Amino acid sequence: MSDIKEIMKSVLSDEKLLSSKAFRDKVYTDQPILRPASQLRRPETPRKIKEMKSLAFSPEAYWKTSTWLFYTQGKFMENYTDDFPLSDEFTSYYPTYRDLDSEQLRSYFAWRTAVRNGIVNAAPLPFALIYMYELINGIGWDEPSRGLELLDSFCRSYSASQPAINKYWRLWTADMAAYYQLPPEMLPDHPDIQWDKNVLALQNWEDQSDEELYAAISEMSGYQPENSRFFTEYSDIFIENTVACFRRLSEFFRDHRKRSLCSHLFGNLTEMTYHMFESAVFYDRESLRSCEYSFNSIHSFTCTSGVWRCRKYYGNRSRNKVLGNIIKAVDSALRDRYDYRFKLRTEDVSKSILTIITKEVQRIYELHKRAEAPKIEIDLSRLETIRKAADMTRDKLIVDEDITEEPPAPTEDQAAPDEASSENDILDPGETAFLLALLTGSDWKQAAKDSGRMPSILADSINEKLFELFGDTVIDFSDDSPILIEDYTDELKGMFRV
Repeated sequence: MSDIKEIMKSVLSDEKLLSSKAFRDKVYTDQPILRPASQLRRPETPRKIKEMKSLAFSPEAYWKTSTWLFYTQGKFMENYTDDFPLSDEFTSYYPTYRDLDSEQLRSYFAWRTAVRNGIVNAAPLPFALIYMYELINGIGWDEPSRGLELLDSFCRSYSASQPAINKYWRLWTADMAAYYQLPPEMLPDHPDIQWDKNVLALQNWEDQSDEELYAAISEMSGYQPENSRFFTEYSDIFIENTVACFRRLSEFFRDHRKRSLCSHLFGNLTEMTYHMFESAVFYDRESLRSCEYSFNSIHSFTCTSGVWRCRKYYGNRSRNKVLGNIIKAVDSALRDRYDYRFKLRTEDVSKSILTIITKEVQRIYELHKRAEAPKIEIDLSRLETIRKAADMTRDKLIVDEDITEEPPAPTEDQAAPDEASSENDILDPGETAFLLALLTGSDWKQAAKDSGRMPSILADSINEKLFELFGDTVIDFSDDSPILIEDYTDELKGMFRV
């Protein structure tokens, strides 16, 4: 031993060595530069780990699969615990126990011991993947429901420092529920189940309340309404119009298109061959079984002699771009209708869809305006008194001596407008004849032609003259044809004795 120390001292005191670039440009701590072999000895590998590693060289391992080996080694080490420093970061694709050296294995099992005690420390990603492989393979739990709980809880904790784990959490927790036939209720906020729930709400729009339907639209739309300036200022108007437009579009696709609106948005349900626990090291111990499993009516699995198939909406199972364009078009139409100071450009929406949205926004706008108008209640019982008083006044104005001869009886065609004029002299004969034509369903175009005026001008004139009595327009001329407002039809018929 003394000879070794003398040699080390001689080497370290050599002037040529000390003046060399290797020594001159470096700063050393109190760690020895040269150490004897006794100080380089590594920690002893536990016997359990040695036995686990030897399983890879057993006769059975030569003809078995690598997934079998992982499962066998995992079951062998299922209850093993350790206390060892955490290993440095390293990378491995589809990591297994065989990919780790003895110190990394000890580091992993020490980290797993802490995880099982509720302490999820930061660790290399291969450690997290191996632990998840163990859980989906039935290592570390007695009941499948407990295994799913452990997997879900671990992924939520570990993803706080490693978001990359989320894609595996979303895939493997759903597969674990299907493979082990666990209740879907165990994953109430799973992204795929929430996505299905929203699609079902949009499909069954007739059975949904406005609140439920809007919640589904908002969560599925690629255009997020909460980020809209118009929504921030007029959220109630935005929600009402969004829901109404979606209902009208759903009706349009149902009645005039081969596919429903949801098929237009999300495609069609498709059944395809499914690889259970994709991207994981999984040993299927029931490779020839047959079973069925369903999350809901649009997401289900079947297994026939070990071959799995999945029926669902494939493709992008997140926010929908097509639905987002529709909601953005609603936002744009609202801004135009309410003359909002910040306009919005509509993109990738067909003319037919845009026309439906524009008309629906206009319809709701007019309903609001009509509701805001002062309401006039007419006491019908007083109308008869007014008529009688008018008749008495008329009779008193007739002077006997002015009557020199019996006036000719009015013809049948003249009787109606003259009588109406005596009842209400607010309107002139042409306007009266036009209004009576609308009330009786006769030819209003001919009445307008006889008066020498356009129907739209007559309608505006009548609305203006009767506004003081009704406080509202009585004739709607927004669609190039006059339509009596239904709320005032009975009063008008009473006034004109129709």
